[in-house]
Amino acid sequence: MQRWFYMLGGMLVWAVHFVGVYAIASIGDVVARADDPTWRMIGLGFSVLCVLAGVTLFFQAVRRGRAAAGDEVATLASLLATAGAGIATIAIIFQTLPTVVGY
Repeated sequence: MQRWFYMLGGMLVWAVHFVGVYAIASIGDVVARADDPTWRMIGLGFSVLCVLAGVTLFFQAVRRGRAAAGDEVATLASLLATAGAGIATIAIIFQTLPTVVGY
């Protein structure tokens, strides 16, 4: 089970980011307005944390992939974890762009 969490770690970070930003925007819309600068900065801070988590998972997977050079299963798991973390990080950045540039 731990290997599955390792391989899908990037996708989990992406899912948490999606739900978190949606929740932040929804709460901001109820309290004030969704495009209020305070709520946008809260969403941006959350997105930065998620990007840092994705980058950390990416480099951890690269390092573990190099260490497991002889084991095919561990190499495959590291390749999947690297790809997932990379795709998730890029997706989080693209989802954050509207917050950065404005509406």
